[in-house]
Amino acid sequence: MRIGDVLLMQPKNWGISLGRMDFKLSREGNGAWKVVSKDSHLIPVAVDTPPDPQILDIARPYHELAERYLNTPVANAPEAMDTKFARVEDTAAIDAIQQVELEATHADVSFASSFNPNVHIAKGPVTVRQLAALYLYDNELYVIAGTGRMVRDALENAARWFLTCQADCRGETLLNQRVIGYNFDMAEGVEYEIDLTQPEGGRIRNLRWHGQPLADDQPLRIALNNHRAGGGSGFNMFQGAKLLWQSHEDIRDMMVRYYGEKGVLPAHAENNWRVQPASARETLEREAVDDADRQSHINR
Repeated sequence: MRIGDVLLMQPKNWGISLGRMDFKLSREGNGAWKVVSKDSHLIPVAVDTPPDPQILDIARPYHELAERYLNTPVANAPEAMDTKFARVEDTAAIDAIQQVELEATHADVSFASSFNPNVHIAKGPVTVRQLAALYLYDNELYVIAGTGRMVRDALENAARWFLTCQADCRGETLLNQRVIGYNFDMAEGVEYEIDLTQPEGGRIRNLRWHGQPLADDQPLRIALNNHRAGGGSGFNMFQGAKLLWQSHEDIRDMMVRYYGEKGVLPAHAENNWRVQPASARETLEREAVDDADRQSHINR
């Protein structure tokens, strides 16, 4: 793509593609070079794409160092956990992120999402690699001065991940494929229900803080990542809020350090939120498995 006369290119993440830029030059009469044309395109990297031996030699010591670090035991999981259902119900895996955010910031409410629906952590030792799989991106942690209304609006925006259904939701399609799954944020520090019998914008019910209904004008310290704080993915209710604190390190690194000191991951989910009605939960669990399989296929 171009912005003005500037040629731009961005290969996909994790080495899924390579970028190539081609420039055609001509020499002017005064000896100077002039760009006649320029073009760019992405080259897909497939399983059978041959690696460059020289690049492998250059990268090998860094790769081996990274592998040793990723395989370092950090803490213990008292119970097995996974993210298979993390986008449709509260799980200990996502609470592991929320716990770090809340304790590091002393915030009232935190937001987190499931970036990877295919994480499986067995009972026992947990490595850096497994914690990193829970938080794939290089987000920093922010704390903003927020309100109860911000929390409600953010949860309503997240709830667009679901479609509306009737009282009996069995057999229906409930996951909204127009919304990317990792844009479904969950909140910790409050209790709430997501009622799928209600239309978009009116699904968050029984939103409570410290056991009482959360008022729209209630001041709150809200912990969230820098992308959300900037209003990304429809979370514009946070945009422009006063920044109270920022981490200056990745949330992923904060998790490694926190659990390295604490030594143990959460054993169970807080179960502070759930989808209603009950008939929707069975359907969503089935769809979540299908969605995780689809994402696993895309990422291969």
